[in-house]
Amino acid sequence: MEQQQITYEQAIAQLETLAQQMERGEVPIDEMADRLRLAQQLIEYCRQRLTAADASVQQILNPDQK
Repeated sequence: MEQQQITYEQAIAQLETLAQQMERGEVPIDEMADRLRLAQQLIEYCRQRLTAADASVQQILNPDQK
């Protein structure tokens, strides 16, 4: 994944595209490992964004709890 910040929605869209390409057999075997690494990075990025968003929501809903 590039170092530039992408949105959660952009990361999900990239994951969907990768999954569709792999399901249709459009990924050459020589590129499969690279695509899987990219998918792993995108999944981890999405997980981090969701965790951060959840923490923010919890802080808003429960401002007295730390």
